Amino acid sequence: MPRARSARTPPAGARIQSVARAGAILDALAAAGEIGLAELSRRVGLGKSTTYYLAESLVGLGLAERTPDGHRYRLGLKNLEFGRAVQRRMSIAAIARPSLIALCARTKETVNLAVPYLLDALMVESLEGAYGVRATAYAGTRAAYHSTACGKALLAAFDPATRRAIYAARPLTAATPRTITDVAVLERQIAEIQRAGYAFDLEENELGAHCVAAAIVDGFAQPVGAISVSGPAQRLPRRTLADIARLLVAETRAISATLVGGATASG
Repeated sequence: MPRARSARTPPAGARIQSVARAGAILDALAAAGEIGLAELSRRVGLGKSTTYYLAESLVGLGLAERTPDGHRYRLGLKNLEFGRAVQRRMSIAAIARPSLIALCARTKETVNLAVPYLLDALMVESLEGAYGVRATAYAGTRAAYHSTACGKALLAAFDPATRRAIYAARPLTAATPRTITDVAVLERQIAEIQRAGYAFDLEENELGAHCVAAAIVDGFAQPVGAISVSGPAQRLPRRTLADIARLLVAETRAISATLVGGATASG
């Protein structure tokens, strides 16, 4: 029986609309620097009362603040934390790049770097292998956690509560007939990935494509990225992927050790 929703909890559509409106206000504050309520209301196309309510909610979260005279709004200092998080993600790409190049040279296959991004893995680097035939993953594209090697490697590195939240937020849809769409089955595979240290995608995201990936963790044991090697299934059977996995795990562990050292030094 579905759980009854609290009378105080707005429906999902209303929550999404509120988030979109709050995002529009943040965009307006970023563009304007400092802005009064009337002009802010005009720019985002909302009534003054709605704009005021949302702006004050953002103030409460530290995402916006009032100017000393109390008449205008501007971005809050909390946004700096998000900016630093993005910078850390960008630094992962810089730190990992020598490993990506080395893996691409050793395997002659496509090598990708993905980072956790909301409910997906976001591809931030992609090096095409010497063979010139690749799976369709490009920098800037998103990959589902449950159907890709990078995604499953990240899932295995997340804590159980984070995985449960991801499963609850989005159904496990099938990208191919081989995609795992049952949470219990996926969790059993996650346990295997945790023991092995790497994840396979055997035509689960794209028919005819195989992939192996391993996660990168930071000094707090949190997953910050995953590197994968992918190519045509006929050229990368499971036994070949297992051989590549040893190279991959060595590289991701070295990157993780670098990040752990950086966290220790900064602490």
